[in-house]
Amino acid sequence: MFDFRIMGVDLFPDVVGFILFALGFQALARESDHFERAKAMNIVLLLLSLFTIYEPPNTEEGVAVYPIGLIVGILTLGLLLIVVHHLLSGVKDIAGRQGRTDLVEEAGQKWTFFLTFQLATLLMLVLIFIPPLFILLGFALLIAAIVLVVVLMRFMWRCAGELEGQGPVDHWQP
Repeated sequence: MFDFRIMGVDLFPDVVGFILFALGFQALARESDHFERAKAMNIVLLLLSLFTIYEPPNTEEGVAVYPIGLIVGILTLGLLLIVVHHLLSGVKDIAGRQGRTDLVEEAGQKWTFFLTFQLATLLMLVLIFIPPLFILLGFALLIAAIVLVVVLMRFMWRCAGELEGQGPVDHWQP
């Protein structure tokens, strides 16, 4: 979600997140078919993310488009949408079996939030030709990305506590 590079090396490689997802999906696979599907797609994402750990820095003026990077980026976006959809659908399955309609509804809302964010990032491709709007949307998306990560992590933490029978969990306790 965040891409900070020094001399082409990603300081926060996505592969770390996909490894953590893999561990979670492995533990949850027996709870819902959605987690099993997400696990399979996540492995592909993990492998694709290896290609993004290093990208050569742009040494030319303007915007440089690398065809392989573009293909990997499009594949990653599509697979990420599938993985997050299955993740939240798996939560909905478990919550639905436990009669937790509040969590079912909230999981649906989180999916809408995630999808909307991803679609907004695609708008950046169009706004690249209008620099002031590109910068404004980029800044807004950076803030939205931080909010999205925190919101999704808090929700998943809460679900872990409440769906395992620990009762309501109102705060995040990593």
